[in-house]
Amino acid sequence: MAFIPVSERGYAHPELLAETEWLEQHLNNPKVRIIDARAPQQYSAGHIPGAVNLTGFSAIPRATNQDMAAPVEFSRVAGNLGISNDMTVVVYDAPSQIMGMIAWAFLYYGHEDVRILDGGFDKWSREGRQISSDPASYPSTTYKANPVEAIYCSLTDAKTAHGRPETVFWDTRSQAEYQGSTASTGGEPPPRLGRIPGAIHLEWIELLDPATKTLKSAPELRALLESKGITSDVQINTY
Repeated sequence: MAFIPVSERGYAHPELLAETEWLEQHLNNPKVRIIDARAPQQYSAGHIPGAVNLTGFSAIPRATNQDMAAPVEFSRVAGNLGISNDMTVVVYDAPSQIMGMIAWAFLYYGHEDVRILDGGFDKWSREGRQISSDPASYPSTTYKANPVEAIYCSLTDAKTAHGRPETVFWDTRSQAEYQGSTASTGGEPPPRLGRIPGAIHLEWIELLDPATKTLKSAPELRALLESKGITSDVQINTY
């Protein structure tokens, strides 16, 4: 399948994706910080030059009940990576769902310019672009997190919304996790297997083109989501 540029896929917010060509042109831009969300051994074996490693679901601080942590905790993480509020943050993975989680966390804590690398490291490496095995580090910064509560569903919010017809819970995990026959291979396993009752299942990988590993076009995504009952007229909570 031929690669379709991000600008031609019909997205409402194409600025949330970065293309590999654009990123290569900005590798030496001090206002662009790249985050490699893969496992440390993958990062060490080869990564995009200048990328820092922030990996796994445990990379983003959490409260004791697994809600998002206080802003000061995230500010510490971002500051230790040398990220300032005025930088463009580009997150990539193999790809996997972890890059989406980390990018969303930056959005939640109020970062204005966050992008996911379309196609991830898979596309970058297939295109023969630069790869480095040298770990990157930057001077610490003073980062100020400002949570955007409107894009977050806390545990309390989920309990209140559950069962309401105007609310959809979207389970993005594997079919086995959704059915409760296995636990996730990433992060700490949940105390109990299964799903939120009534949750709709659509695994995250279905959103990507299997050949290019890039995000499917807007019409394709819309048709896929609507086929599952995930529509624009309801509040969508994902996990």
